Amino acid sequence: MSSASKLTLWPLTPATYQSPAQFAVYGDDAPRVPMPAYLIEHQDGLVLFDAGLDPDAVGDPVSGYGEVAERIRVRFDERNLLETQLRKRGHSLADVTTVIASHLHWDHIGGLKQFPNARIILGTGEQAYAGSPERFADAFYRPEDFSDEHGLRYDEIDDDLDIFGDGTVTALRLPGHTPGSLAALVRLEGRSFVLSGDVVHTRDAYEHEVHYHGDVDSMAARRSLRRLRSVIEEESAELWIVHDPEDWSRFTADLPQL
Repeated sequence: MSSASKLTLWPLTPATYQSPAQFAVYGDDAPRVPMPAYLIEHQDGLVLFDAGLDPDAVGDPVSGYGEVAERIRVRFDERNLLETQLRKRGHSLADVTTVIASHLHWDHIGGLKQFPNARIILGTGEQAYAGSPERFADAFYRPEDFSDEHGLRYDEIDDDLDIFGDGTVTALRLPGHTPGSLAALVRLEGRSFVLSGDVVHTRDAYEHEVHYHGDVDSMAARRSLRRLRSVIEEESAELWIVHDPEDWSRFTADLPQL
């Protein structure tokens, strides 16, 4: 393994939403939930883990996402754009060589169309399911996000994938939430993270091995939760639950900021 000191993890400032259930209790004080994306700088290329929201909807998320954006009170402005944040590091969209798409739900891959020249890592079965989801899952997908017209280059993986061949960034195959759900193991110097994707949504669900109500395969989801715990223990890694506001507050406080 090459030196992890050549690796930097940048949590990008995410668009956010509020759970209607929590809003009903707390009103405007309800926590705002991140819609995540992360930049990983490696000496051999730039990696994005997830791609946030569709840039065409910036400033007016209802225009791109309709009633759901209004119902969950999405906030999405210029500072959340991938282009804006990459520019702060001296990069452009074209500099991104790899995007690890945790899955194809609309809140994770709206910006994917901006990377036609990047390698898009998907879990096996993800694209096929997204194109024809079960009725209960249909609202999680927005076909224009992964339309053939974008000319994206998908690389579907049926096992874990070491992105650079040096162990620093590994896409973890953890199906259940969707058929191709992925997380990512990121080994920094002296510290490792597992970015959860939607393999788990809350700290309580992780601790008690509770699958999410929107999982396509609850048994596979629980198996993936057990494997997630195993990876974290073996790697002495910290779990970053990507939709958890408390994790974002805690981890961004001691990582470099854009």
